[in-house]
Amino acid sequence: MSYQQVSRVLKENKTFGIISHVQPDGDSIGSMFALARALISMGKEVEVYTRDPVPLKYCFLIPEGLQVKDVKSVAPAEILIVLDCSDFSRTGLSSEAWECFSRVVNLDHHVTNVYFGHLNLVEGEASATGEILFRLLSREGFPLNVDIAESLYVAIITDTGSFKYENTSSRTHRVTADLIEYGVDYAGISQRIFDEHPLPYMLLLSRTLSTLELYRQKIACLTINEEMRLQCGAFMEDLDGIVNYAKNIEGVEIGILIYINGNGEMKVGLRSKEADVSKLAEKFQGGGHHRAAGFRINGDYAEAKEKIIKASLEFIGG
Repeated sequence: MSYQQVSRVLKENKTFGIISHVQPDGDSIGSMFALARALISMGKEVEVYTRDPVPLKYCFLIPEGLQVKDVKSVAPAEILIVLDCSDFSRTGLSSEAWECFSRVVNLDHHVTNVYFGHLNLVEGEASATGEILFRLLSREGFPLNVDIAESLYVAIITDTGSFKYENTSSRTHRVTADLIEYGVDYAGISQRIFDEHPLPYMLLLSRTLSTLELYRQKIACLTINEEMRLQCGAFMEDLDGIVNYAKNIEGVEIGILIYINGNGEMKVGLRSKEADVSKLAEKFQGGGHHRAAGFRINGDYAEAKEKIIKASLEFIGG
């Protein structure tokens, strides 16, 4: 669908719900709050929902006076806007909650998106959902200010790894240059997002690195369990980025982080230097990006890890 069609829906309706995926990241959070600010400034009624808490390092983006609500407290509205989410099930909303809305608008940049909305604006070549949202707001005459620009800037720099990932394009740099023109404190945001970590994160990182296992010098695997996390006083958000320590080892092609939660489910993160790990994740009913993907798996840890490593080695021809 076109930008004009989405713009018409946003301008012609009054009440909105905004949501993204479970365990929200910088792109999902930045996009949600940027859009919420824009709609609120136009006199719209807006509710923002998440299944999991907004990580502390992103809380400065929450608009003053806006209460982020749990997905279990969804209220009826005309339009639900789902941002940065390839599949509706990843919102954490129940199927009954879908019925609370007249239409669902799906805005995303994942190549694995299944086009679940009544209206779908999906651009797989975009670096981030925040990049798509900036083009929508700027092209269609929506209000933009420094607060909206900072949210979109966070969305883009987090999903591009501060412009290190291959999803960064010349268009991405042009968009961020335009955002900086609004007065974005890019140095302060970079410090806050990438350089500062709470002590529990560092303690958890230390323990996690001791679990490192290498397979044929091409696959590196790290493991965290619920007990480790709790002993370090770390939150779920503190897992963010740890998988890169596995991927960044010289000679390694795919880095894996397995998180074993308290109910027997494992969350698996994949990062690569060249391989399209979204295709590897799809083998386990997951998905994601070319260089960053993930999935969930149940069962015995040892058996699950053996399956994951075997599939990873076969995937890269190891």
